[in-house]
Amino acid sequence: MPRAVALFSGGLDSMLAVRFMQEQGFEVHALYVATPLRCCRQRAAEAAAELGVPLAVAAAGDDYLDLIRRPAHGYGKGVNPCVDCRIYMARIARQWSEELGACVVVSGEVLGQREMSQKRLALDRIARESGLEGRLLRPLSARLLAPTTAEREGLVDRAKLGALSGRGRREAIALARRLGIRTIPTPSAGCPLVEISFAPRVRDLIAHRPAATRWEFELLAVGRHVRVDAETKLVVGRNAGENALLERFLRRADAGEAALLSPEGFSGPEVLVVGPATQPALGLAGALMLRYGKGGDGAQARLREARSEKAEIVGIRARAEAKRVAPL
Repeated sequence: MPRAVALFSGGLDSMLAVRFMQEQGFEVHALYVATPLRCCRQRAAEAAAELGVPLAVAAAGDDYLDLIRRPAHGYGKGVNPCVDCRIYMARIARQWSEELGACVVVSGEVLGQREMSQKRLALDRIARESGLEGRLLRPLSARLLAPTTAEREGLVDRAKLGALSGRGRREAIALARRLGIRTIPTPSAGCPLVEISFAPRVRDLIAHRPAATRWEFELLAVGRHVRVDAETKLVVGRNAGENALLERFLRRADAGEAALLSPEGFSGPEVLVVGPATQPALGLAGALMLRYGKGGDGAQARLREARSEKAEIVGIRARAEAKRVAPL
């Protein structure tokens, strides 16, 4: 039985790509690439179980962060290096396919669905620069694209592949029902790097910390972010779950210079100080804690620093400028 590796997100398009190959007698191995800024691993696991295929998870390395800092093929509408990201993932899939002895790599890309990465020239570039030219098959749009080696050699029946294009989901949903996919996934939230509310945080980090670590990038997804000065920013928890996440970020072995303020004797958010915990930074952090909490002037907070068991109680008070601070 021939083998295929599928770049797999758990979305409908990637599920259809797998099902197309199963219909042609392939043993399919799904591969999910987890990036520092987005992880839908549970969604991918559930979709793989629905299809009855094994799922491997590959964590993107720190070199993935260089794509965000300096994408060779530019950004989309936000700070999304879509073409570079797809090339990166396809290279991982190529390595995986070589280890498994798979003759083809498939993905759920649809011609014209994404403005930046799924135009014909971009699809060709991704295949070429990932080292998968002739081996990267897009089953949903295959009959609109140049045939791959597997199609030319008769391993894949091109006539049984799709000819989808554009953004609509109606045809894909109808195809899923015809191919026996019982659970139709809802559209995903998409890449956070495209989001208007998220991109400014990334730009701010790149501008102030060109060599920012994975820890700093992963922290972007948590809380409200407030820039204090060129060296320090604050991350304010928005709910109990985010407060707990800030605690975990402080305790991580790869945490950078950081300190955590926790409300003492009143209800309020925790605030992670990223960078030097100067008096101005702590003063603003305490004021933001009162702004978003239920404390009053003269409240106290517990201050802990990264990789330190020591804690001290500090006084905090409201400051007028805290009401005017706009998070990133």
